[in-house]
Amino acid sequence: MADHSLEVLKLSVLFDNHFFNGAPTQVHFIQNSTMVGTWVDEQGAANLSVGLDRIQFMSSDQLAFLIAHEYGHLVLKHPQKTQEIQQQYGIVSTFDEFMLSFDAKRDYSKLMRDMELQADLFGAKLVLGLGRDPVSGASFLLGETKSIQHPEGTLRLAKIKAGESNLIAEDFSDTFSDLAMQLSDAEVLAALVPSDTLPVDSNDSTVKAVVESWPVAVDVGDYAGDTLYGFEVSVLLTVAVLACALPRWWRRTRVGQ
Repeated sequence: MADHSLEVLKLSVLFDNHFFNGAPTQVHFIQNSTMVGTWVDEQGAANLSVGLDRIQFMSSDQLAFLIAHEYGHLVLKHPQKTQEIQQQYGIVSTFDEFMLSFDAKRDYSKLMRDMELQADLFGAKLVLGLGRDPVSGASFLLGETKSIQHPEGTLRLAKIKAGESNLIAEDFSDTFSDLAMQLSDAEVLAALVPSDTLPVDSNDSTVKAVVESWPVAVDVGDYAGDTLYGFEVSVLLTVAVLACALPRWWRRTRVGQ
């Protein structure tokens, strides 16, 4: 579990630097939950909640796709769009969704499901950029059933397979280089970028737009669990790895003298 949590944080730091100039996404790990969600709070800060039960048995490819999919929602501004759609249809709770008329529910559902498909393809592009297999990563979707907000999992996976040949992998090389220059040590960089990804050469109320939710949506106020902020995560990871990297650097320096 600890390794999975660390991988989530590493991906978060990478994506924050790649898409948001390092502005930290607040990462919440929730005990005894399968919920995974993104939202933007009243201060405009991006939030990512990850239920630990959800990621417990995921493969590395699946975990990468899950977090990339969630960042797809953030980059494509789906939390804000969801809030606008919910306001348009008078949605305050899950109950309101079921009380919509047939026509309104159909139109509302299409808007919500389209965002899921968009985030799937966006996430697949990021996963390709990390050197991973998006189809393998999205395989956990096969267990997802259709809901008002989510297309059936088999359809989502089919869409990814159909679009895979046209996907252009996200280029993270500049981001890896920037992180390397900021941290001034390739060993520190290796601790922040996803495993199995080789960096390029370097110098060594809240918005209720919980777009992703398994199995049901909850109010942001119901989230419970440990919270780590992106900036704090970056500092903690940097300090921790420097503690390991600096002695090696010192030994190499002494040998070269």
